[in-house]
Amino acid sequence: MVRRSPSLRFFGGFLAFPGGKTSPVDADISVQSVRPVAASLKLVPPLSTRIVAAARELFEETGVLLARDSENSFPTSTSQLTSWRRELTTQKLTFRQLLLNHGLSIHEADFVRLGDVITPPFAPVRYDTSFFLAHLPPGQEADIWPGELDQGFWSTPKEVLNRWKRGECLVSPPSVVILQALEDQVAEGLDFEGAARGIEDSAATTRLAPLFQFHSSGEIPPIFFAPEVRLIPLRTLALPPTSYTNAYLVGREKSYLIDPGCGEPDERARLFRFLDQFVKEGARLEAIVLTHQHIDHVGAAAVCAERYHLPILAHPLTARALENKIVVTGTIQDGDRLDLGTPPNGHNGPGGINGEPGGVSPRSWYLQAIHTPGHASGHLAFFEPHYQLLFAGDMVSTISSVVIAPPDGDLTIYLESLRRLAALNCRLLLPGHGSVSSSPRQTIELCIRHRVEREEQLLAALASGPRGLEDLLVEVYKGVPEPLMKFARLQLQAGLEKLQREGRVVMNGNGWELLGLAQ
Repeated sequence: MVRRSPSLRFFGGFLAFPGGKTSPVDADISVQSVRPVAASLKLVPPLSTRIVAAARELFEETGVLLARDSENSFPTSTSQLTSWRRELTTQKLTFRQLLLNHGLSIHEADFVRLGDVITPPFAPVRYDTSFFLAHLPPGQEADIWPGELDQGFWSTPKEVLNRWKRGECLVSPPSVVILQALEDQVAEGLDFEGAARGIEDSAATTRLAPLFQFHSSGEIPPIFFAPEVRLIPLRTLALPPTSYTNAYLVGREKSYLIDPGCGEPDERARLFRFLDQFVKEGARLEAIVLTHQHIDHVGAAAVCAERYHLPILAHPLTARALENKIVVTGTIQDGDRLDLGTPPNGHNGPGGINGEPGGVSPRSWYLQAIHTPGHASGHLAFFEPHYQLLFAGDMVSTISSVVIAPPDGDLTIYLESLRRLAALNCRLLLPGHGSVSSSPRQTIELCIRHRVEREEQLLAALASGPRGLEDLLVEVYKGVPEPLMKFARLQLQAGLEKLQREGRVVMNGNGWELLGLAQ
């Protein structure tokens, strides 16, 4: 396993398997013994290019070189491998030149393709990732050079998952499900190293095949960002640029479904199949929880409540906004806790994420409600302190700005709510739209800074004299695509109302103007 540097935007601070992206030059390197069946795979880039990329990235990241010489042997000289690796990482030569200079070639038989995973469409950047199994060449050692990675170690699936359950590390969602499958395999006494020696019908390949087949089935995949915390990307009537809303299923002994927002029958059917299997596996659904009343967060709330005989919980102001639409059967106030039962690790272990003493005493596991008005007057975020998770709803989007639409939306209050969330000691921010962030405070502060910059643009536009709303819209939101201008207009109105309440601008017959310029 390797740990990605916390400074990285994508999965920063997460444990994962070594790897990376293909490069155009990878296609120029031939792979020995690519069978016709492999060539028939409809992969873009093709399998041979992915194998080359896997070999190159593995060497760059760990110093392990899966390339053979003319005698079919792997290089073993540590000093030689270190020198080659330094030349490659400092771009003194390309991977192709390295192989040619030393008479090395890549062999398909050294890479057992386990399967592929494509990032679900909730994320703005998606990856089509192939996973391979390989055997460490005799005489070579894996070594991490600080940079994009800051840790690397050998371990067992069980130990990595136990560390994850204790809250000692973050693990990328694809790695979690692969480790879980391998842990089950080891528990059954099966050998998964055989696959690395070219035995493609080995236990590992057999065990992992259903997992990768499920990922390509179109069903909702298992996406764990923390133990017993599942992200469920659902197609909804969300605002551009996304058409997905993240629902979350938190807990197992007592589980809560947050924001099931899908409205289309086929998407609801996918959600039902997902939840049916969850319940079949012995989990217990306690309630549906709504962060706020917008359609992309509540679209399936009523049908889920009816199908699974669940209450719907929300803030009283959200319940009022949903009158005659959805029956909210219980209310949640600021500071209320939703009990999740026993935490996944079962007790306080050594090195807990909150710096608490070790031991075996049970501890509570819960979601704490935080009233965060601004986007909606009854908006709730939820903080889970055991793993330090923040379920932010629509307070933060990692895809675009959150729309503040008066009169229910209030920019002043929204910024106050953001600052309250930024003060929390969080490890992961799980938004209603976009990818999960492992830098919660920085992500929230970025949202605040964006609003401050927009306000500065607005004040600069008013400095030249009174302006009408439409003139300001064109100047402040220059370059925004026409379909999004109606949302920009709402943002502008919210900004002007904030400045008016602060006594900094005034509206008169000439339009909006700075108070110091008003006659």
